[in-house]
Parts: sequence; structure tokens; C-alpha cells
Amino acid sequence: MSIKPTVLLTGGRAPVALHLARLFKQAGWRVLAAESMAYPLLSFSNAVERCFSLPGPNQDENGFIQGLVSLIQEYEVDWLIPTCEETFFISKHYRRLSSYCRVLVGEWDILQRFHHKGNFIADLQQAGEWVPKTTVIRHPQEWRRQVQNIPFPAILKPVYSRFGTQVRFLNKPSDEPPVSLKRGWVLQKRIAGSQICAYGVSQRGRLTAYSCYHLQFAAGIGSAITFCHAEEPEVFAWVKRFVKRHRYTGQISFDFIRSTEDGRLYPLECNPRTTSGVHLFTGEDLVQAMVGDPPFAIVTPDPRTKTMLALPFALYGWKKGNLRAWLTTFVTHRDVIFDWNDPKPFFGQAQSLRHLWKEARKQGVPLLQFTTRDIEWEGGETDGTGDGGDRISRTSLGTSSAPLGAGSNRIGAK
Repeated sequence: MSIKPTVLLTGGRAPVALHLARLFKQAGWRVLAAESMAYPLLSFSNAVERCFSLPGPNQDENGFIQGLVSLIQEYEVDWLIPTCEETFFISKHYRRLSSYCRVLVGEWDILQRFHHKGNFIADLQQAGEWVPKTTVIRHPQEWRRQVQNIPFPAILKPVYSRFGTQVRFLNKPSDEPPVSLKRGWVLQKRIAGSQICAYGVSQRGRLTAYSCYHLQFAAGIGSAITFCHAEEPEVFAWVKRFVKRHRYTGQISFDFIRSTEDGRLYPLECNPRTTSGVHLFTGEDLVQAMVGDPPFAIVTPDPRTKTMLALPFALYGWKKGNLRAWLTTFVTHRDVIFDWNDPKPFFGQAQSLRHLWKEARKQGVPLLQFTTRDIEWEGGETDGTGDGGDRISRTSLGTSSAPLGAGSNRIGAK
């Protein structure tokens, strides 16, 4: 029996899980990990006592959950903390899992609603927040009618997607959709401006940790690879308002854009799980924000902290075209993977990447897509229909018609 409190982390392939493992070990916890991918980062880390292999949750959901239950019971786990999209499966089975240990995860209906890019915007409009003009299209016959509701240029993206790999930029409306509409797609006015990301931890509607950073260097169009905390009071107030309105518990992240046209802050997407904003925290206070009992001051990063994902930065960062900025960033930002006290994950990246590349090539799947294939949540049954929650987002959504909700103000209102 361990005299230390024990945390079980899932999503051990991700750098964010490695970061949390190190912080929990630093805070005196015993850290266990569970993963469905071979050679995850956490399997190389000395911050983790053991890394266990479980079935992929979207391939064997019952096996995944039963595996977690067995580990929790056998190793007397105190807290279960998911990090990647297995979060949704864990939330779905929260009642069962929480009977054995405490689980840091949002409520099932909330996670379902906000992971869906159209429903997220619909909820914000109903609450009186500023949102980009948006519509959800689920059938080819809806295309011609709905495309007239959106100002162009516009963007088109699946209601469930990640990394921004499937985003299409449309300069003008067309009679025929540029993609297959066998699943739901969000058509949204394209707003020119600066992109901002926020990450938070919340307990019962009280924000306990918060970080914010601008999207400066990215792999592709949506995945940030450099991080420096930004003082954005409007974003901070927005996130506090959101988690309070929904009495949210768990980790949550948002993407925003500040329009160069009108100066307003527009929310774009929600990721109700861990994202790279966690890399800005360096102390044990984030652990307290996750598992402690509030009230206490909201934990924020040291503004001097500058971090990066060095391997993706080396591969993709130079493509932005500003070599001087790339070199300056490379020498001033610390890699989140390499740690002198825990060096093996840095070198283990090559083995993980090689395995992923071979399997992705064998199965004919793009590498980035393959990295999350076994844990992706693409919507599920919420009321027995198997609809995945698309039903409430069929109509177009706009900014000017959004009523002011009780206790909230429009973002950017003068």
C-alpha cells in the first residue's frame, strides 16, 4: 500500500500528460498511466511508476473502462485525470468510475454539447455572447439554402475535428459543397484577426487555474507549438463567466480570434480537456488547483515562462517565413519534453514517432490523424437516437440577433 496519494493519468501519448506527470511527482504523488498506443511518452518517463496498456476506448469502450476500474482498485488510485479525447468516454462512465476514486472530468451532457463546434456557438449565442455568423449543414440538400446565410469569405470544418487538418477556406459561395456531407459540417464567417488560446481548470464553476497565449507558431493551421502567457483581461473574464454559467468541473480550453475589423473577441471552438496551455505551469500549485479544495487564488503562470514543443517547432516553425523570429524563439523558449531530471521521453519520441509512422503507413492513414484514431470522440448517443447532438444546430447563428443573457454581456460591447 502506497503512503503517497496516487493519480492515474490517461492519454499518456501526449506532451500535456507528460507535463502533468512531472508536476504531480514534484508535488509528492505516485503517478500511474494508462494508454492504448504503443510506446507513449509516459512509458519512458521516470515521473511515472508504471504505464499500463488498455484497449482504445473507441474500439473497445467496455474493455477500456473495465481496465481503468481494475487499475483503480488494484493500485488504490485516489484521482483519475484524463487528458486527451478519452476524456469523453471517461465522462460517459463517470458514475461508475467515481464510485472507486475521484475523477477530474466535466459532466457528460456539457462535454457532448461543447465538443460539437456548432452546438458550442449556439449555446453562446443563447447566452448573449458575441459569436461569428455560423450554420451547421448535415445534408447535401441543405447546402444551397444555408450557404446564403453566411457572409463570405467563410471557413468550413467538421463539427467534430482536431488539429485544424480538415478546415476549408472558401472565398465565395458555390452551388455544390466542396466536401462530402455524410456528417455534420460547420460553415462559419471567416474573421481576420489574431488568434488567442486559453486553458483553464474549474471546480463546480469556480476557475482555479488559467493560462492564455497567442497563436504565433503552429503545426498546420491550428496546433500551437510555442507558448508564452499573455495578459488578456477580456479573455480571462470570458472564461470565468463561462465556467460559472455552467458550474463546470474539469479541464477546459478555448480558441478565440480578435477581429482586426471591429476589435471584438470572438470565440471559435471549445476543447473540454487538457490542451497545451498546461505547458505554461511550472509549479506544484497547478496540482492544488486540480485536486485541492477551493477557495484559493486562481493559479496563473509566471509571465516569464516561455516554452515550446521543440521537435514540431524544428519541423514546422520555420515555414512561417520569418527566420529571425524562428531563431530567436528557438533559443529563448524551453522544450516541454526535454528535462535533465527526466531525459528519456525526449529520446523516446523517435521510437514513438517511428512506430506511429509505420502503422499509419500500413493502414493508409495520415500520420497526424493516426495519432488520435483510437481515442477520438465523434459524437455519441445522448438520448437513444445515436444522433450525436447535431439536432439543435440546424439553423444559422449570428451576432447581431443574439439577446443579452441574464448576468452576461456581449463580448466587445462598447
